[in-house]
Amino acid sequence: MDRTPSRRLVALRWAIIATVATALCGCNLMTGLWKNTSGARYFQEGNYSLARDEFRRAILQDPSNPDYWHNLATAMKKQGDLAGAERIYRKALLINPSHQPSYHSLAQLLLEEGRQAEAMDLMQTWAATQPYLAESHIELAWMQREMGDLASAEQSLLQALKIQPNHPIALAHLGQLYQDTGQTDRALAMYRRSLATNWFQPEVQSRVAALGYSPATLMAQAPRAGGVSFRTAGPAFP
Repeated sequence: MDRTPSRRLVALRWAIIATVATALCGCNLMTGLWKNTSGARYFQEGNYSLARDEFRRAILQDPSNPDYWHNLATAMKKQGDLAGAERIYRKALLINPSHQPSYHSLAQLLLEEGRQAEAMDLMQTWAATQPYLAESHIELAWMQREMGDLASAEQSLLQALKIQPNHPIALAHLGQLYQDTGQTDRALAMYRRSLATNWFQPEVQSRVAALGYSPATLMAQAPRAGGVSFRTAGPAFP
């Protein structure tokens, strides 16, 4: 008996199932993105309850996206649910142990609760376990600066630049450290390199202007930084 037609039907059926599953998966991802965007809009408007609901819906569509968990935690924090926010930030880090926004937000929460030692330990552990990430050293430098340890903060930023020599955020933070300690020439050198890599940094441009220089003029003195790739650490909100 010739079973070829039935085999073809089975193959066709599985092909259809696979196509539908792929389409549904893509649909879920897009719905999650829309819900996250909607939640961010509510958050920016100060409607944290609706923002929280939208971030929850985004998670239902794409539970493996750490940005959505981070944003949910941030909305919960705004509503005063600090314990819940901490739990969700840690959940985001379980999903993605390199998620910079969650490290930063969790550390801020710990600092606000007076848990400085825990916040420092969080950042030191990240830098120790993922020393190959520039972001881990940038965040450690931020924490060290919060604690008043400027010398260690400088060393952490220099370590980040050993990993990614033209990382605009590391350069900008190092420039700010030099500016705040009265080292104007070194600050301008760091700002120049940072803007050469990423011009669209209004805060850096403002700092340059505060030192009495035009950002455009400063840029004209900068060497080209083409061809350098980097991960830009930043907020998870769209």
